[in-house]
Amino acid sequence: MNNKIINKVISLIVAFITAIGLFAGVVNAQADSKTTTEVKKYPLSLDMDIVLKSGDGYIHPGAKNQVAKNIENMWENLPITVEDENGNKIDVKKELQSNFQRFVGNFAIGQKLTITIDTNSILDGYNLSYNADHEYISQASGYSKFTVKYHLDKDNDPMVVRISFGKMNVKFDPKGGNIGSESGTIIKTVKKDNTVDFPANPTKKDLEFGGWYTELPDIEAYRQRNIVGKRYYWDNNSLFSDCNRDWQTYNDTTLDPLYDGVFLLRAQWNARYTFNANGGTFSDGTAKKSEAVQQGKNINILPAPTCEDYQFLNWADAAGNTYNPGDTYTLNANTVFTAEWKQIRNTVTFKNGDKTQTVKVETGKAIDTDALTGQSMPKNPTKDGYTFKEWNTSSDGKGKAFTGTTTVDSDLTVYAIFTKNTGSDDGGDNDDNNDSGSVEPDSSDNPELNVGGGSVNNNRTLDGAANGSADGAANGAAANGSSNGLANRSGSAKSRTAGTRSSGVLPNSGADASGVTLASFVSIVFGLFVASCAVINLNSAKHLR
Repeated sequence: MNNKIINKVISLIVAFITAIGLFAGVVNAQADSKTTTEVKKYPLSLDMDIVLKSGDGYIHPGAKNQVAKNIENMWENLPITVEDENGNKIDVKKELQSNFQRFVGNFAIGQKLTITIDTNSILDGYNLSYNADHEYISQASGYSKFTVKYHLDKDNDPMVVRISFGKMNVKFDPKGGNIGSESGTIIKTVKKDNTVDFPANPTKKDLEFGGWYTELPDIEAYRQRNIVGKRYYWDNNSLFSDCNRDWQTYNDTTLDPLYDGVFLLRAQWNARYTFNANGGTFSDGTAKKSEAVQQGKNINILPAPTCEDYQFLNWADAAGNTYNPGDTYTLNANTVFTAEWKQIRNTVTFKNGDKTQTVKVETGKAIDTDALTGQSMPKNPTKDGYTFKEWNTSSDGKGKAFTGTTTVDSDLTVYAIFTKNTGSDDGGDNDDNNDSGSVEPDSSDNPELNVGGGSVNNNRTLDGAANGSADGAANGAAANGSSNGLANRSGSAKSRTAGTRSSGVLPNSGADASGVTLASFVSIVFGLFVASCAVINLNSAKHLR
C-alpha cells in the first residue's frame, strides 16, 4: 500500500512539473513571435551646390580644391545635425569624403529624418536655397530645418541630400515716394537666415503707404486660375531664396526678369476717404467714417447721416465739389467729404427767472403759423404783485417783443417781462423777474407738460404698488417654501443614488489579465495536488484503523 501511495505522489509531481513546462513553452513561443527581424539600412550623405555670383547658375564641386578655400572650409565645418523619428540625434562629422560629400550614417528606407543647419556659419552674402533635390524636402522651419524621407534613387543608389547656397538681392521700388532722403530704388541682400532688412516705410504726399507687394501678371496659367493681378505682400518676416522667389513668376517679367538674382518689391499707395457727418450721425451712431483703400480704386459715396432740426443737402469735398449718396468716386488721394445741412427748424427758449421752456418752429416761419402743430406759445406766466407784459429778446425788456406771429430765422432766447401793479407793496420793477412767477404752458397744445394732471395717477400707482407688494409677499412665501424644500430633498436623494452607482474598480489592463491567467493556472494545479494528498492520507488513516 505504501508503494501505491508513493507512486501516486510521484505521478502528481510529474504532472505538476509537466504542466509548468507546457505553460513556459507557450510563453516563450509568444515572446519569440514578437521578435522583429533585422531591418536593412543604407548610407546617407550630404552634398552641396553653390552660386559664385548673384544671377549665375549653381556649380557642384565633385572633389576638393575645385572651389575657393573659404567655400571649401565652410562646407567642411558647417554644423549640421540629423535627428530620426525617435529623437536620436547625429552631429554630422566635419570631414569631407573624396567626392566632396559628408557622410551622415545608415538608415532604413522610409525613415523620416530632420536636418538642421547652423546658418550662423554660412559665409556672408550667402543664404540657403533649394535646388535639384528639393522635390523630397519638406520645409519645417525656414530653410535651415527640413525633413526628408529616406529612399533609394531611381538607380537604387543610396540617398544623397543636396544643400544649396545661393546669392540674391531684393529691390525696393517706392513708386514715386521717398525712402528717407532717397527717391529711387534701394537694393538689399538676402541674409544668412533668408530674411531681408526692409527699409523704412516710404512717404508720399496725400497718400498712405500700404506695404511692399508683388502682382501676378496676365499670363495663361494665371488666367485659368482667375488670379491675374493678385497681390502678395512682404515684410521683415518674409523668407527669400532664388529658387522660390527669383525663379517664380510673381511679377510681370518685363519689370522683374527671372533668374537674374534680383526680386522686385513695389510700394503700394493707399488713399484714405473720410466722411464727416458735420454735427449729424450715421445709422450706427458714429459721426465719422474713414478707411484707406488702394489708390485708384472706386468707392461709393455713403448714405446721408441725420441731424435733428436739419435737412441733409449733399456731401462736399475741400474744393467745394458736391456729391450725392450712391455716387461713384475714384479715390486718387486722401479726401474728406463733409455733410452739408440746411436748418429747417429753430428753437425758441422762453425764460422766466430760473424756469425755462423750449418751443420748436420751422425756420422762416412763426410759431402760430408753421406746420408744427405740437409746438405752441406757452401761456403767459404770473408773478405776485405784477402783471405780465410780454416776451422780449432782452432780459431788461429793451429788446424786441416776441409773439406767436414773430418770424424765426435762427435759434433765440426770449425773457418774460412784467409791470408792477399799482398799490403793490412788493418792490422791484421789470428787472425783478428772476425769482418769482411761473411759466404755465398751454396744456391743450402741450399735454405732456401738464404736471398737475399726473398727481392722481401717481397716487394710484403708489396704491397699486403697496397692494401688489403685500399680496406677493403673502402668496409667494408658502409656495416657494414647500416646492423648494421638496426639490432640495429630491436632489439630495438623487445625489446619494448617483453616489452608490459609482465604482472605484478600474478596468483590467492586458498585463493584469496575463498575471491572473498564470496565477489561476498554478492555483488549480496546486489545488489538485493538495486534494490528492488529502485523499491518500484519508485512505492511509482507514488502513491504520
